[in-house]
Amino acid sequence: MAFDNERYKTDVEYMKTFYPPMAREILACVTQVCDREEYEGSPMFDEFFDRVRFLKMADEVYQMAAYMENMYRPVLEEDEALAPGGHCVSCRGTDSWLKNLIAVTLIGEIHYRRWRYFSRKQVTPSPAWH
Repeated sequence: MAFDNERYKTDVEYMKTFYPPMAREILACVTQVCDREEYEGSPMFDEFFDRVRFLKMADEVYQMAAYMENMYRPVLEEDEALAPGGHCVSCRGTDSWLKNLIAVTLIGEIHYRRWRYFSRKQVTPSPAWH
């Protein structure tokens, strides 16, 4: 069975319906931010997407979804293992679960939109990519 571009787009959208409710809420915020960044000439479609731009987009999503931080507090083996800043004590100061989930969701959405953009453009890879 051929897996053409249309089939891939349909499959991606279908698989997103499997997201748990919390992830769908985050995806809605991610979609809003990505919609604003998706235009002709957008840095989102540069050959190498800029990490600073990514972090700015992730912060925008976090501002929209910050209410979820306590609402969906993760169940930990030791419930009191969260530091006052919302960091997992055993995670040594890494970002909160919400910021991590936002980052993963945003990466996936940016990747999908870049694929969709470049497949529409029928961009021929540069010789350096071979």
